[in-house]
Amino acid sequence: MKKAMSTISQVATLAGVSKATVSRVLSGVVPVKDETKSRVLEAIKTLSYSPNQAARSLASNKTYTIGLVASRIDTAYYGPAASGVEKALRGGDRHVIIASGNGSLEGERDAVEFLIKRQVDALVIITNFLSEEEISQINLRCPVFVLNQTFPGGDDHVISFDNFAGGEMATQYLIDKGHRKIATVTGPLWKHDANQRYLGCQKALQNAGLNLYFQLEGNFSANSGMTHMQSILEREDRPTAIFFANDVMAMGALHVCAEQGIKVPEDIAIIGFDDLDMSKYYSPSITTIKLPLYDMAEATAYLLLNRVYDIQFPVKNSFFPELIVRQSA
Repeated sequence: MKKAMSTISQVATLAGVSKATVSRVLSGVVPVKDETKSRVLEAIKTLSYSPNQAARSLASNKTYTIGLVASRIDTAYYGPAASGVEKALRGGDRHVIIASGNGSLEGERDAVEFLIKRQVDALVIITNFLSEEEISQINLRCPVFVLNQTFPGGDDHVISFDNFAGGEMATQYLIDKGHRKIATVTGPLWKHDANQRYLGCQKALQNAGLNLYFQLEGNFSANSGMTHMQSILEREDRPTAIFFANDVMAMGALHVCAEQGIKVPEDIAIIGFDDLDMSKYYSPSITTIKLPLYDMAEATAYLLLNRVYDIQFPVKNSFFPELIVRQSA
């Protein structure tokens, strides 16, 4: 009679550890204490355990693959997020299929359909155009996990960030520097993160007894930062400071200022949001609000592993902003 295959649960029990620890040892990605690793490897040897993907899939009705939908994969924002998700999932002995939306709503929808047809067990969505309602509908077909986004019915599938506090913090910094004519260039206000950053900006001004000088709505792209900065510089009564709702728009604005000989922060102060790696290398380097994107992406992957596969990784569900003071403000 053919001997029954050992399971990861049996290995965990024999070694006196969790299934998550066994997965970490098998993947070799997440560090494990030497003594614990030795116990797990000894249990694997004793039980002749060999993870077999096809057998696991047949037994559990799962493919053990995850779909990652990113609006783009060639930017300073989406690249680190995708990397954080992929590394953490490998640490849980799972693999990722990445599909890009190529910067459009239809592209994001096509990417979702592509991955669902390949029977992924869950989706991580890091997109720019899919609405909260549409993500909620996708979640009815395949479990969806998001970071820095929300969707109806998805409270336990979300890694959150306090964008409101970040917007308030950025604006308060400008106020503390003596600015009274403060404008903002927001992201698309139908998006949760952009809206919350805008409301936080308004709150800081209100608390200081100030009014928002004016608000322009961008789309988080460098081009929108350039276009809005150009229009601001054409005004007779310019603001003394501008809060851009992401670093990419702030970079576009700095490019226009450099072309026109506008000194930052002497002539006009600029503060961004996200703390992308590139922000520290600009001239002047960008004062910004840190969004710990890589850490949030890892947390999203761990949350997915817990919910979909019952592998209990510790998860930090909420993240908070940090002011990064550099030269532009």
